Amino acid sequence: MDANAIHIQKDYKPEDVKKGIYLVLLYVNQIPPHIGLLIDNVYHSLTIKGQELNINGNVLLKNIPLRKIPTVFIKLKKHPVFSINHLNETFIEQVKQFDKVNDNTNTCLSPIRLFFDEFYAIPKEDIKLVFDLLAALTTNDFINTTYGANLGALKQNMYYLQSYNQDDLKRQIIKELQKTKV
Repeated sequence: MDANAIHIQKDYKPEDVKKGIYLVLLYVNQIPPHIGLLIDNVYHSLTIKGQELNINGNVLLKNIPLRKIPTVFIKLKKHPVFSINHLNETFIEQVKQFDKVNDNTNTCLSPIRLFFDEFYAIPKEDIKLVFDLLAALTTNDFINTTYGANLGALKQNMYYLQSYNQDDLKRQIIKELQKTKV
């Protein structure tokens, strides 16, 4: 299967994504999409502005349709050992290891790499871009369900992320950093 392809199984309904752990890809039509985790309706991510911790999921879920944000929710299979509460607390600590996205090393994927390395045995060295993570999740059968919002017409329920590489990612981060300085 194409590394950029995400099979969308269901249309997004806020009530469907409030329980469990979701990898959330916001602005999936952009290079790169923004990535965070929604854990039992609490959202966490690392952004250019800093750490987004303990954001009420209802705020995010309300903004997605309101602002027509192209979004993919990837529900992960229940962890066989650790509770959702433990996973949530640990991810918060992992996000706290990074002050914000920068043009050197930190991206929104940085804390997510730590999370999947620790809890899903996907080596962080193997996750350079979102495509690497999606491929590992698929290969290891860690995906329960995928939901799509504001994606437009899909062919055979497939959404295709735009291709990009490390250089494209760095250029985009620099561009976004410059916007925050204005």
